[in-house]
Amino acid sequence: MLDGSPRRPMAGLWLVALLALLLSACAGAASSPPASRAPSAPSASAPGSDPGAAIDVGALLEDPGAKDGQVVRVTGSFLADAGSAQLCAVLMESYPPQCGGGVRLTGEVPADTLAVLDTTTEPDLKKMWWGYVTVTGTFRASGANGQPVIELGEISLVEG
Repeated sequence: MLDGSPRRPMAGLWLVALLALLLSACAGAASSPPASRAPSAPSASAPGSDPGAAIDVGALLEDPGAKDGQVVRVTGSFLADAGSAQLCAVLMESYPPQCGGGVRLTGEVPADTLAVLDTTTEPDLKKMWWGYVTVTGTFRASGANGQPVIELGEISLVEG
């Protein structure tokens, strides 16, 4: 609907700024550990295990069998709607964004985490949340429908 409002052009500019921020966060994530904004609980699937340093989604998917059944710490672009969540290798520049390849997330995303993510606010658009996060959980190379899955243990926003 065209009503003369600047909403759509501003949304495009906002997305460009968000993508620039995400790219700079990607560069910084490799050199410094991410900070957590949301409290999180340890993974119930492997108590006391340390998955080590975070890797990006692309690195996880290069050889998914190598990490199958293990607790992993993965950094990537989070995208969710009311029924599903994904950790994306690439977040496409649409509004709302779309996931370009990644890993499905299962389990509950805490409301306080959703509250600090970007979200759609327009009443005519599907409610979605997105942001750059680090996820820790048990990885299944061939989960639901044969798609890779991380059983969510904890999630934290990557600040950058």
